[in-house]
Amino acid sequence: MTKLRDKMKEEMLLRNMAPGTQFQYLRAVINLALYYNRCPSKLTEQEIRAFLVYVIKQKHYSPSTYNVMLHGLKFFYQVVLGNKILTLELPRMKESQKLPDVLSSQEIEQMIKTTRNIKHRTILILIYGAGLRAFEAGSLRVGDIDRDRRCIHIRDGKGRKDRYVPLSPVMLNALRDYWKACRSRNAKTDNALIFPGSSGAALSNVSIGAIYTRAKRQVGIQKQGGVHALRHAFATHSLEAGADLYAIQQILGHASMSSTVRYLRMTDKTLQMIQSPVERLNL
Repeated sequence: MTKLRDKMKEEMLLRNMAPGTQFQYLRAVINLALYYNRCPSKLTEQEIRAFLVYVIKQKHYSPSTYNVMLHGLKFFYQVVLGNKILTLELPRMKESQKLPDVLSSQEIEQMIKTTRNIKHRTILILIYGAGLRAFEAGSLRVGDIDRDRRCIHIRDGKGRKDRYVPLSPVMLNALRDYWKACRSRNAKTDNALIFPGSSGAALSNVSIGAIYTRAKRQVGIQKQGGVHALRHAFATHSLEAGADLYAIQQILGHASMSSTVRYLRMTDKTLQMIQSPVERLNL
């Protein structure tokens, strides 16, 4: 299994897969091998199917988790082992199309105002202000902030893609205030992290998620979802304000327009365009 693991890592590296994807794919194959205590290259399709039934019935994997695992197994058998037939009939699970809870502008304003820690407050402002992912905010460096062009250079976003996002006056002022209060001796170079963690490394997704959860709890917001809700709110509120759908797609860094179009289902503006037929009844 060691040689196969190394080969799989090599194939994923050559395809420039994201570290998270590499981890999930490799974990899928390792779990399969542990389940049978045998090398996965020796397993039959019936045995693979039995394992998939097990994770659905016993492990209660969600459709999205199951599908990622399935992609990992297909990658292993088709690419690493070169078996093009074995996994063609393994079915995906249909994922539910749930819409996330959308925070209102007032709720976000309350969270930001309630957050007293200037570093934490600045992070919340940037994530909502530019629709950033948590890891993108945590990885920001001094040289990524372009004050003259009023934009932020997001490097190595999802899918290893760079993009530019707007730097509004409120965001720029928040960064200036934070920089004056918290800049360190080591933060003089363009490569210095803006929001380093206690170890000096980039602030982790877990830490940024905890910042958001704490702010939400202080305000008493009961809506579901983690810090990604700020990114959803950016897209939804921008559409409600009349922003172009294509422009939002570019700012969010979506590879497909279909990922952006779903925000149309979340806007008040869309709901207000439809008059309920009950209004035409003489009640």
